[in-house]
Amino acid sequence: MKSMTKAWAEKAEADLNTAEREANVNDEPNFEAVCHHAKECALHCLRARLEEAEIPFPLTSHLVVLLELCRELEPTWDTFRDNLRFLTTAANQSMEPESHTNRRTAQQALEMARSFRDEARRSLVD
Repeated sequence: MKSMTKAWAEKAEADLNTAEREANVNDEPNFEAVCHHAKECALHCLRARLEEAEIPFPLTSHLVVLLELCRELEPTWDTFRDNLRFLTTAANQSMEPESHTNRRTAQQALEMARSFRDEARRSLVD
């Protein structure tokens, strides 16, 4: 694994850890932060895969845009398309001043990020 790939993968792990920690807070959890870090985890996984394949990618945080760039590398990742769209939307909505992000949305985002991270990790290790 290239050093830059490893750096992206480490960022993904850190974001997932942050999302999980915040999701487990009993007193006033920040569900917006869970959604944000869950999306960032997936974003960094996508960037890690593109980096490893030496495919340039635009400066974007829209996960489906980056997924499209991975299409030939990882055709099975298309099964995550709806989840990645959800993560992008949930994170963007959570940034609004009148966000109504709740525990259910945050938990969904966390599960989707964890699932995608697991798949990406397998791809990067092989």
